[in-house]
Amino acid sequence: MLEALYIIVMMLFLFGITIFVHEWGHFIVAKKCGLVIESFSIGMGPALWKKEKDGILYKIGAFPIGGYVSLPQLDPEGMEKMQGENENDREALPDVTPLKKIAVAVAGPLFNILFAIPLAWLVTFAEPSPSNTAVGVVATNSVAYAEGLRASDVVLAVNDTPVEDWYGIMSEDLLTKDNETLVLKVLSGTATNSLTLPSESTLNSMAPAMRPLLAQVIAKDPAGIAGLKTGDLITTVNGTPILWWHELSTSLQDCGGKEIPIVVMRGEKTLTLNVTPKYNEEAERVLIGVTPGDPGMLAWSMEGSPIAQIKSDASKIARLLKALTTKGESKSAAQALGGPIAIFTMIWFSLKLGIFYAIGLIRFININLAVLNLLPLPVLDGGHICFALWELITKRKVHPKVVGTLVNAFAILLIGAMLFLSWRDVDRNWNVSRFFKKAPAEQVDVTPPAEAPAPTEPPSGE
Repeated sequence: MLEALYIIVMMLFLFGITIFVHEWGHFIVAKKCGLVIESFSIGMGPALWKKEKDGILYKIGAFPIGGYVSLPQLDPEGMEKMQGENENDREALPDVTPLKKIAVAVAGPLFNILFAIPLAWLVTFAEPSPSNTAVGVVATNSVAYAEGLRASDVVLAVNDTPVEDWYGIMSEDLLTKDNETLVLKVLSGTATNSLTLPSESTLNSMAPAMRPLLAQVIAKDPAGIAGLKTGDLITTVNGTPILWWHELSTSLQDCGGKEIPIVVMRGEKTLTLNVTPKYNEEAERVLIGVTPGDPGMLAWSMEGSPIAQIKSDASKIARLLKALTTKGESKSAAQALGGPIAIFTMIWFSLKLGIFYAIGLIRFININLAVLNLLPLPVLDGGHICFALWELITKRKVHPKVVGTLVNAFAILLIGAMLFLSWRDVDRNWNVSRFFKKAPAEQVDVTPPAEAPAPTEPPSGE
């Protein structure tokens, strides 16, 4: 319960500070440029807290899904009216030059990018979890298995697009669902093969190879009794070096009831612990009571220099935007979009992995927020930049009623889209109570097919 409370608080804090940085950028530049500021809000909807100072209403909204700075010289009938505040007629306000309007609109995204840089720098202090496209699990009842995909194969490309991590595999798979087939270029041993698979089944039938890094150790089970701890990285089992989680599974199967040495890396120390694995009748295999902690598809968030991380984040967002406007990919791209609940779920899981993974994800969200807000839509910063550029080029302002109508119309569309995506997120993850429970110690078979039958589901524990 305390762990769940900690994660909820951290989740709201990390997402909240992202919104704060964005809105603070608008706020501070608007002040420097002499614009009238009516309110500064983190969160939307009814105010949980508010205070007026120097003519500015500061507030925290009930719904932590965004924020706004009310600037009547940019948006005469914008968020204040949408929120049901300050509906009285305003006094005539001085004109603002187009360049000042552009500076204020750009400031929010710019502050998110600037904030992402120290976040990326912090990530470099974490022990990297190497990204790879090695396959750890293939369901034996899948088309992928029938076509020859095996554990330890390495995916090189998806539909001729090179991939470097499982995020890339997942993205290309999701964005090409409109196609009937998916072509995987796979390195199997020393041979390179091309596998043609039904596009709708690929992700469900395979999972990444994971390092034997421990996320949970059951105290009453053999691993806990022997002294293994969360965060340990298993390197050797009974004298056999291992690199991947499925190798741990294989190594344990002949050791039921026998005490064996397991070597782990704990920080900078190497420890040898004696463990007596036990056969679990429910799982029908030998287990020691541990679950994997390798980030798998989140490993990409931890790799590279700060600049490389930010470039990678921007390229991922650009790939999605391109897919949304590409025939044959747009439908799948729209299906892949997530709303606020999906974002909070990702932050939740990243916090379960560790604070550095959460920081890496928040960096990505900041870059995401910066890029998306620069799109030329009236309710976004890019829309205000377009209005200002029109004024700069034509020497004529867009009529305030036109600005207000467009902004409010697109705001309604945006809110509607967020509500729809939130409903879809809930529908996809209906069993939300599982986020408050510890992962079960039992695990399905993850042994490579050459050793024993592979599982029909991804691994959960050992």
